[in-house]
Amino acid sequence: MEHILPADGPVVNDVHRHDFHELFFFTEGTGEHMIDLQQWSIAAPCMHLVAPGQVHRLDRSADMQGSVVMFATDAQLGQGHAARIELFNAPDRACTVALDEQRLAEARMLVRQMEEELARTSGPVAEVVEGYLGILLIKCAHWARSNATVSREQETIDPVRRFTELVELQYLQERQVAHYADLLAMTADHLNTCVKKRTGRTASSVIHDRLLLEAKRLLLHADLSIKEVGFALGMQDPAYFTRWFHKAAAVTPAAFRASIREKYQN
Repeated sequence: MEHILPADGPVVNDVHRHDFHELFFFTEGTGEHMIDLQQWSIAAPCMHLVAPGQVHRLDRSADMQGSVVMFATDAQLGQGHAARIELFNAPDRACTVALDEQRLAEARMLVRQMEEELARTSGPVAEVVEGYLGILLIKCAHWARSNATVSREQETIDPVRRFTELVELQYLQERQVAHYADLLAMTADHLNTCVKKRTGRTASSVIHDRLLLEAKRLLLHADLSIKEVGFALGMQDPAYFTRWFHKAAAVTPAAFRASIREKYQN
């Protein structure tokens, strides 16, 4: 748990990324939150979601207040596991969810209960905290769902959602649509039709875009050379990586790194 407290002036954090989940609850103030190179306005009260691996930077007003709940990918969440997937891994999820005062009060109560448990020196602290966290995630998923204009089909665990989950896990090793279609017990053509109907993109584009996003994350944040970024993405030929990136982003990796770091790093 961390608390966002008023400061003497506006605060701009450095660009960074984590290997854990983050739930931001903004109760007061305004600002901008860059998450994976997209700008999200902060209109309190609201909730922002940052998944493991995403790059982000918070630019906040001096009067901002709120709290941040952080938890590991292997946290024991009970019935909250499905809610975690829905919140952080859904293909059409938003990074920000508006909250009314009643929902904000519920979230703050659960956060306070977790903090009280964490302050204890004995008893089943971990189990109780993880129980509260699971409940919080179930609540947050419900709030996000009720704010979204999606069909009943989109609210269920379906092949498209499963496909994007598999891509998230395996995109560095597997980039062929046929591989994911086999895992889902369907043909590549049928998978492609389902994905395109839902997202407007082909299945291969989803895989390609995920790889490009990771390339952009590394170029912005990682202390790696252009050659090493290519290696991290499984491209052993630096010239090939440069050509691939230039074709996908219409700019060379070096030029992208220079422009994006100038924009986001102080």
